[in-house]
Amino acid sequence: MNLAENTPQAMLDRLEEIKSLNPDIETLNYILGNEKILEWIHSVGVSTDQKLRSLAPTVPPLNLRSIVAAPTESVFLWSGLKDAEICIEFIARYIQDKVPESIHVFDFGCGCGRTTRFLQMIPELNVCGADVNLSLVKWCQENLEMITTVNNKVVPPLKFIDGKFDFIYSLSIFTHLNESAMVAWLDELARITSDNGIVLLTTHGYTALDIICQSEQHQQMFQMSHKKAEELRSSLKTKQFYNQAYTSEVIEAANAGEDYGNSFIHDSYIKEQWTRGVFDVVEFIPGGLRGWQDITILRRRVR
Repeated sequence: MNLAENTPQAMLDRLEEIKSLNPDIETLNYILGNEKILEWIHSVGVSTDQKLRSLAPTVPPLNLRSIVAAPTESVFLWSGLKDAEICIEFIARYIQDKVPESIHVFDFGCGCGRTTRFLQMIPELNVCGADVNLSLVKWCQENLEMITTVNNKVVPPLKFIDGKFDFIYSLSIFTHLNESAMVAWLDELARITSDNGIVLLTTHGYTALDIICQSEQHQQMFQMSHKKAEELRSSLKTKQFYNQAYTSEVIEAANAGEDYGNSFIHDSYIKEQWTRGVFDVVEFIPGGLRGWQDITILRRRVR
């Protein structure tokens, strides 16, 4: 994602004003360089400067950001930007040369638009999103008008025609599905992916378990003791797939179905079970999502 090309000129002009008023920001520009200072604009800048805020898409309220993690405004914005850049990287690698016109992109589990707010900046992308939580969908519909956002049920189908999307991504969704739901949604995503289209999915694996084993904060987040995390890390190769349901309080807050929990998946399971007769596993990147979740890249076989 070329931020220099896709950042509105008014935001660039405001940055120059801020630098002239605050020497610390000018120094920060020298330290970070132009690309990183643009990341600052879209995250810390939007969060702290009212003029930049007015030039960016509306920031969701805290109660909605808390549902989708990264509740702090600047972290919500920065992580959304970085994850959007990951999507752009794989679109450029696998899709852009093959789809000469508008590229149809789908965010399965879009939340309150953490990444779609940035993808809408790219003119050649036609972006849709879907989420199971109606309050998040309504907020996107009212505040991210360039994105088509729809509500989906806990189980398929989605209201899209076969083969509609060239690039589908789903961040931190397959990390929460049990095995039967995972299989059902893999088949549904295969249905709506175009021939040779790409699907990017993230999962919990060894990278996440290493962090959970070392962090009391993450153990609390995952409702998992240190001993349990160590046992799971040692046995994941044998278990292949492990799902642990959340408490009723978390399930009620997430509003994502009664089976909402945390799943951990071994990469060999992904490579053996996820092809479903319609996909090829193109890449598996441990910790590919900001050093936390694993990324799997699937290519839809020609029908």
